[in-house]
This record gives sequence, C-alpha cells and structure tokens, in this order.
Amino acid sequence: PYIFTQCQAIHARSLLPCQDCPSVKFGYEARVSVPDWATCVMSALSKDAPSKNAPPPPTTSSNDSDDNNTTTTTFHFHQPTPIPSYLFALAVGQLSSMDISPRCRVWSEPSMVSAVAYEFAQVEQFLEVAEELTLEYQWGRYDILCLPPSFPYGGMENPCLTFVTPTLLAGD
Repeated sequence: PYIFTQCQAIHARSLLPCQDCPSVKFGYEARVSVPDWATCVMSALSKDAPSKNAPPPPTTSSNDSDDNNTTTTTFHFHQPTPIPSYLFALAVGQLSSMDISPRCRVWSEPSMVSAVAYEFAQVEQFLEVAEELTLEYQWGRYDILCLPPSFPYGGMENPCLTFVTPTLLAGD
C-alpha cells in the first residue's frame, strides 16, 4: 500500500480546508499517524530534527494504539515558510531512506533506495552551485521521494521533498 498527494493545480481543497490559489500562502504543522510498518514524509521539516540543516530522523515521534490494537506511529512536521496550497505534499508507504549529504536524503520503496541514491548522488553539488549563483537554499532540506511507476508526472518540486518518477533512474 502506498499513498501520495498531488495538489497541483487546485486539488489541495480535497485534502484540507484552504483557499486553494497560489496567491494565498500558509505555514503549517502536521501530526500524521500511520501503521507501524509505514513511514510518512511531507513537504515540511521533521519537528524532531535537532536543527534546520540536520537530517530528520527516520524514526517515530510517538506511538499510539487504535481501537483495533494495531500499533501506529505518529510523525510530526512543520513548514515555517509560507507556501501556496498546491505545494502541500504527503506520502505514506513502506519507505526506506539513504542520506546523500547532510541536508539531502532520498526515499523510496526498499528495493529501489540504492538505485535512487546512486542516480541522485550529485544533488548536494547542484544545490551548492545554485547557491553560489543565487541565494542560500531557503527550505533547509532537499529530499527526493522516488514514487512507484503509477505516479503520473515526471516530478513535482514540493518544498523540502521533491516527488520524482522512477523513469528518471537511468543507472548510468
């Protein structure tokens, strides 16, 4: 099982009450409870991260139990930079991660995480060049989630977490 959002262009209103237009921006905090086997990632910073540039721990912030005696894990996120609603993003699934730099991490299904890390190993260098040419990267994290083949787009550049298609994995 896998769930991911795609709020572009005006689909955030189906997930949360908001004024769903690019000119209205908001910061947010979210607590998301998922089954124990699942991991949740969002277009936000992990509230449990010790600092802005430290990688968020892929562990849980708390454990709860529901009425069915199923153990759940709650992830806590915050997005301090106001964003338009179409950039609100969430994904939940059996995810694995691999750090590719102190501020960049790749996420995917466990069978693909090594290939994803290989393909995007130079992301930190790209960020550094972009910062030399423009300004400091304002989001703190630049994580990449490689979604399953059913993801219908090439990618979606959400704050803190870019969604990409597995068709980008060339392996060369």
